Amino acid sequence: MRRLARSVPSAAALLVLTLLAVSRVAFAAAESTCVNGGQQNPDIAARKTALQRSPTLLGTRIELANLLEKAGCYEEAVHFLEEGKKYNPYNPTLLSSLRRARSKVEEEHYREGVDRAEASARLNRKMERCTSEQEVAACDEVLNQQPNNTKILIAKGDALMKAHRPLEAWKAYIRASELEPKNGPLSAKLQALRSQRQAVLKRCTDGDGDAALQACKSVLVKGAPNEFEITVRIAALQQSTNQASQALDSYIAANSLRHGDKGVALAILALLQSTQRKDAIALAARGSSLVTLGRAHEALTSLRQAKVLEPELPDIDQQIKSAEALARTEPTVHKEKERPIQVAAVNVEVETTPEPQHFSNVAEATRSN
Repeated sequence: MRRLARSVPSAAALLVLTLLAVSRVAFAAAESTCVNGGQQNPDIAARKTALQRSPTLLGTRIELANLLEKAGCYEEAVHFLEEGKKYNPYNPTLLSSLRRARSKVEEEHYREGVDRAEASARLNRKMERCTSEQEVAACDEVLNQQPNNTKILIAKGDALMKAHRPLEAWKAYIRASELEPKNGPLSAKLQALRSQRQAVLKRCTDGDGDAALQACKSVLVKGAPNEFEITVRIAALQQSTNQASQALDSYIAANSLRHGDKGVALAILALLQSTQRKDAIALAARGSSLVTLGRAHEALTSLRQAKVLEPELPDIDQQIKSAEALARTEPTVHKEKERPIQVAAVNVEVETTPEPQHFSNVAEATRSN
């Protein structure tokens, strides 16, 4: 009997929670109506105005309270009914409406408490999945609510390392170290990862073939000081392994990071010629490269074609204006031979055209002239 007595309240509690869950959507809708529609309801506004002029109007006050309850504005309904007690302290209709409105407020607060308890339970479960089960997605869900939770940031870094995603792990550890700079175990994790990154970076800069290419891709970090150099290195490795299309995309990405690099410009022009790409991005890259090489007149043609194909292309209008300004300063239109470039390590080495030799019959005859 004692065991049965304990189970009955449990079942009742479950029933209450189920009913609350079913009504939660309707309650949320009512609450939203109170915020967004109740205050703009013309009937509510009219009765509020009437009560401001004549606060003793009992019927108007009861109507206002009923309208507020329908809109889900229970606390405001209680406020107006309690204010009415000053003028009609013993009116049974007003007192009945006030009891009903107060009951709605209590129910609202109870639901809010249940919601908070359920939200807390869900959050604790996500924390457990992040720290114990090393689920990256669970870590992200927790960090959406607690972005400065150092324990979760470190756990996310550990989960990312387990998933072989060291760059993302590095970002999580760095963020955690900013919050706790004197965390010894975290500093050790960062040092180990830093050493690992240096080894991979060396494979990127000193190696060749697909192994070096994959190493470069693994150490490429958006916004890092060496992003441009690593991107150029990736492009050069792709070019050396006959991945012309991918190399072109990488050189275009490098050009967007840093305009004015002649090596990148020459590589883009050469690869555009071999791949025959003529989409808006390719044409804009061609125009930018020609500007870099001092051929603004030719650049304008490509830039204007890119704008026709994709009018909303980022910075295209500014590029056209800049090319037009440079074109006005060019004395003559000339064309430079487009050729591929050779890249060593991370830095791009650009072929230079030797100075032409001049011969003269004026000087004394020698073996050279």
